[in-house]
Amino acid sequence: MSEAPPPLDLPPLNLPPRPDLGKRSAPLFAAFVLSFLVAIVLGVLAVLALLKEPSDLRDLAASSGPVPSSIPVGTPTPSPALSPAAPTFRPSVDGSFRFLERVGGAPVRWDPCETITYAVNDAGATSPVRPDLKEALRRVTRATGIRFRSVGTTRETFIRAYQRMRYEGVIRKAELILIWVDHDSYLGILQQLNDPRPSIAFAKTMAGLFAHQDQYFGGIVVMDADATATRGFGYRYAHGSVLLHELGHIMGLDHVRDPDQLMYSGRHPNFSVRTFGPGDLEGLRRLGMDAGCLE
Repeated sequence: MSEAPPPLDLPPLNLPPRPDLGKRSAPLFAAFVLSFLVAIVLGVLAVLALLKEPSDLRDLAASSGPVPSSIPVGTPTPSPALSPAAPTFRPSVDGSFRFLERVGGAPVRWDPCETITYAVNDAGATSPVRPDLKEALRRVTRATGIRFRSVGTTRETFIRAYQRMRYEGVIRKAELILIWVDHDSYLGILQQLNDPRPSIAFAKTMAGLFAHQDQYFGGIVVMDADATATRGFGYRYAHGSVLLHELGHIMGLDHVRDPDQLMYSGRHPNFSVRTFGPGDLEGLRRLGMDAGCLE
């Protein structure tokens, strides 16, 4: 058997790269990197848009607190209720009232030295609403010193009134719009707001911008006329008492946990409460003339 020849002692091969690879690899890699960076930037912008840019009426669903998880079906509540996961507020010393919003530590409020004009859309009401409205406004004035003046009727819907105030910042003839709708229409509004919280009425306030962010300039109350058919102030869920609760929101009060206050919201209401309680009145006092005029 013949022996294998010894291996050749050759120098290592230093092959030059293919000319076509050098010309194509750099642009392809650069394009990949650029596409990756563009994708990241677009993703970040999309997230910021969702966080900062409210879609039409999306922020309304949070106007009275988060969606409740513990309210049993069939339990009436004047306006959408607080849940156990509600955000942290700065309540009063005794916890019997809360403010909807604060700026610089002070509550956002109406200028108590100005009269609030209001207009009524009662096309959906099942019976006259003016007597209860007049009495409810009288009680708010007595608690705050702030006066109201009727400027007649309106046919403006909630959606249109909200869009006009919130996005256009326009007050036509009334700063406060009060609307009564039938039950189906009320549920339709909640559906438009994507708000599943059980309620029979709700209120929305509008605050100014920049130097005027500490002041309300507009508000809307919507009442389910079928669910608030019992007129007067006989108990917590009578028409007049519910209207008074919503006007409390309009003035700047939030829900509380004390069932002896009209601004209470929760699973165990005191049904005998039919008007503002001591805590409600203290909160309204601090939102009214005692707090002084706004510039």
